[in-house]
Amino acid sequence: MYSQNTIEWEVMRKNKIGASDAPIIMEVSPYKTPYQLWQEKLDLVPLPEKTRGMVRGHALEEKARSRLEQLTDKLYLPQVKFHPSLSWMMASLDCIDIEGKSIAEIKCPNRDDHEMAINGKVPEKYYPQLQHQIEVTQVDSMIYFSFDGKDGCIVNVYRDDKYIKNMIQKEKDFWDCMQSFVAPALLDRDYQERTDSEWLAMAQEWLLINKAYKDAEKREKELKDKLTSLAKNQNCKGGGVKFSSYSRKGSIDYESIPELQKVNLDLYRKNPIQINRLTSD
Repeated sequence: MYSQNTIEWEVMRKNKIGASDAPIIMEVSPYKTPYQLWQEKLDLVPLPEKTRGMVRGHALEEKARSRLEQLTDKLYLPQVKFHPSLSWMMASLDCIDIEGKSIAEIKCPNRDDHEMAINGKVPEKYYPQLQHQIEVTQVDSMIYFSFDGKDGCIVNVYRDDKYIKNMIQKEKDFWDCMQSFVAPALLDRDYQERTDSEWLAMAQEWLLINKAYKDAEKREKELKDKLTSLAKNQNCKGGGVKFSSYSRKGSIDYESIPELQKVNLDLYRKNPIQINRLTSD
């Protein structure tokens, strides 16, 4: 059993996919990208400082939970839950009743998000988090409780199987990125926009040279193919060019070796290397 907001809980969350990770992985979070989350999970960057909104929400959580209990006539407690079959999937619930049949997510949002809740809608940035919790706990619906500091409103959220299926696949893909140490695809937000004159001048020159290089590379391949065809697999030379034809051993398919099927090859993997790449938009 893990208690929320403890060191043990924080360590465990880094090795799982939690409900708060879902909006990021589904690319609807305005706060973080999948790449930034991946870096944090693997301790490649320090965890960011808590925002004012996060501090406010944590401070109001008990008060909000008490108000929700009054409105629903239920006793709620926070609890950490794990998916019954997906070992990497978990959720740190704000509220779950004694029977484990009713769950709720508390938010102490800004005015616009609270207005949406008053009108019976859940902000898009929170929807994956709720569906993730529904899937982990295997319930058919849950409560989204928006609290303004004094009172709150309830929005009932129902299980969306089609959405959950897609979400689980995306979360599994992200989990695989964590295990393989391969970064997820970068979003536009992952790039720093450069407008300084030095960068722009060099970028324009690189684009021109890169295009010329690709054109030359394409023509080089065409000429190489034609010369190879003319050589007819015979060693020959002329005009300053030599053509050689020979055979060599094929590479070893390590995945097909039975003795290596149960060997964890990652134990023999060298340290990760930094890869830098320039591409055009």
